[in-house]
Amino acid sequence: MKKLYSWSLIITLLFTPYLYGESLTTSTENNIYYFSADGDDSNDGSIESPWKTLEKASEIAQLQSKGGLLAPGDQMLFRRGDTFEGKLIVFAQGTEAAPITIGSYGTGELPIISGSGNIPNGDNLEAVKLTNTPYLIMENLWIKNDRKNKGNITWGSNTSIGIKVYANKWGGVMKGLIFRGLKITDVFGIDMIDYQGNFTLDYYTAHGIFFDSEANDKTVSPIKEIGIEDVLIEDCYFYNLGSRGVHVRHLSNIRNNPIDSEDRNKNFVIRNNVFEKLGGDAIVFASAYNALVEKNDFIDLGWGDHKSSTDRYFGRGEGCWIWDTRNIIVQFNRQYRARGFGDTYGAGGHIDFFCKNAIYQYNYSEDTEGGFVEILGDCVNSTFRYNVSKNDGFRDHHGFSIWVSGYVGSGETPVRSDSNFVYNNTVLLNKSGYTPDISIFAKNTYIYNNIFKVINGASIGADEVMIDIENGSELLVSNNLFYGNVSNAFMNLDNNKITSQDPQFMDETATDIDGFQLKENSPALNNGKAFPEPSFPMAGQGIFENISLHTATDIYGNPVDVKNLIPNIGADNKHNIGLPSDAVRVTGVSLSPITSSLEAGETWQATATISPANASVQSVSWSSSDEAVADGNATITVTTLDGRHTTSVNVSVGEVLYSLVLNGDFEND
Repeated sequence: MKKLYSWSLIITLLFTPYLYGESLTTSTENNIYYFSADGDDSNDGSIESPWKTLEKASEIAQLQSKGGLLAPGDQMLFRRGDTFEGKLIVFAQGTEAAPITIGSYGTGELPIISGSGNIPNGDNLEAVKLTNTPYLIMENLWIKNDRKNKGNITWGSNTSIGIKVYANKWGGVMKGLIFRGLKITDVFGIDMIDYQGNFTLDYYTAHGIFFDSEANDKTVSPIKEIGIEDVLIEDCYFYNLGSRGVHVRHLSNIRNNPIDSEDRNKNFVIRNNVFEKLGGDAIVFASAYNALVEKNDFIDLGWGDHKSSTDRYFGRGEGCWIWDTRNIIVQFNRQYRARGFGDTYGAGGHIDFFCKNAIYQYNYSEDTEGGFVEILGDCVNSTFRYNVSKNDGFRDHHGFSIWVSGYVGSGETPVRSDSNFVYNNTVLLNKSGYTPDISIFAKNTYIYNNIFKVINGASIGADEVMIDIENGSELLVSNNLFYGNVSNAFMNLDNNKITSQDPQFMDETATDIDGFQLKENSPALNNGKAFPEPSFPMAGQGIFENISLHTATDIYGNPVDVKNLIPNIGADNKHNIGLPSDAVRVTGVSLSPITSSLEAGETWQATATISPANASVQSVSWSSSDEAVADGNATITVTTLDGRHTTSVNVSVGEVLYSLVLNGDFEND
């Protein structure tokens, strides 16, 4: 058998049953086992004499105590260009220093592991199943499971999984998993018929990767912790799946467990992946603790007709949906054309009930059926900031630009969420028929520094603006820019708003964030509200080592300091002059003289006066309606630097060019 390395030292590591349940023998003589469609299971597994089937692969991937061969540091490789049908079952366990790797070798297309196909006993529920397998790497493989033949499997026709990762009481906590460079495509259940024979979406489980953990075992003392921790999913492509791309679930029997880190899967990083043409959501977290979702593309989610029992697509999806989750950052993602009869919101997804410390920031979303912001009941510290939303919200049922609901489950008494923040986002609606509303049933809620541009027959709040804030709590809406068809009922909540002024995007026809940068004369510049923004308690720790306690940049990388410096309105802080938060704002500008007539050879001097006299910014800009006028009239206009105040004077010019002299304390365009 071919060896990857060869040393004489043998190390035996003993793991307690609490963690993994058996003693592992690891050697610095790390083995590589090879599989090829041209191989034979009677071979020795070397590259010259590879094995052939997934049955053989599952045999060597058993626990060592049950005859398995895979030891920490070993590799199991499948030849590129080959297809392996059946089911790969893995129990083997690596170590932090020596993980087990399942991958590929050779050249060409990735090797396919398919749970469906020419399989005598019927297509498998999973193509790959990992049970209690700590410290394992899966990379450079193509996983499929398009189930059509039920065979001997008499249940679960509505279930199909690409890779199932399962933690139970026999293994405890499973740590250190990496999924990298995978293609996961064509995963479908046979139908959408549940175990009672009814057509239902609720039990349709056709996922790319499904992380499933039992609840902690409370029948023993001390309580035995069960879960999946320290997981990285990166550079993978999820395409054409019946339901979800990645589903992370912990079967805790405590709803909204007050102990944040108990009975939850922990420390998930999902980055640099593409999720395309999925019947459901790209990513779902149910009972998780610490997750970072960044730099993913979400394209055509919620694919299919949810009313059809033969479609095999779920028909409802979005980027990242979280439930009963603590400490999550969803950032730098792009979402296009998400569809669904419920939920399906922009900004990268929505916050379902029982969540705490969730931040959706720096995301771009376009053409999302439901709307922009969704926060459901009994959540604390939910933040949407520095996102760009274009044409999100064309569904009549539960279609909102901002929706904060008390929903905590069917038939349950609504519970208001607390500390909801929606600030420095850019929202554009420019398609006729896009008419999202506003609904806020909550405790303390803050809506600051957002741009809402609504034109071309679109509207916000035309049908409903529902505000219900608990007594003793506050709703503060301030320093937003409203342009176009926005309901007065919503705008009038803001006593420091800007209205009737176009925010002046660079190119609102763009399909990414670049077009939504602000021009140099935008009224959104330097007109935001400085305030003590919410902090992220896990900043700088673990998977959040690069996350700051408070916002440090906008979506474009421009520096921001929302607490100490007055920001721009919207997601772009470029051209900001950095006024301190206690700056005295300009309230007006006047010109003198207010009219003037000039004859040949005369000079006219205008003086602009800022109000109040102690305003922090005294600069203004000047412009003329006709800078080259020689005989006739011209209008001279002065504008404050923040763009909010302007005044003009008419000048009548005789036979020669006028000479304009400005007060020396000001700037001239």
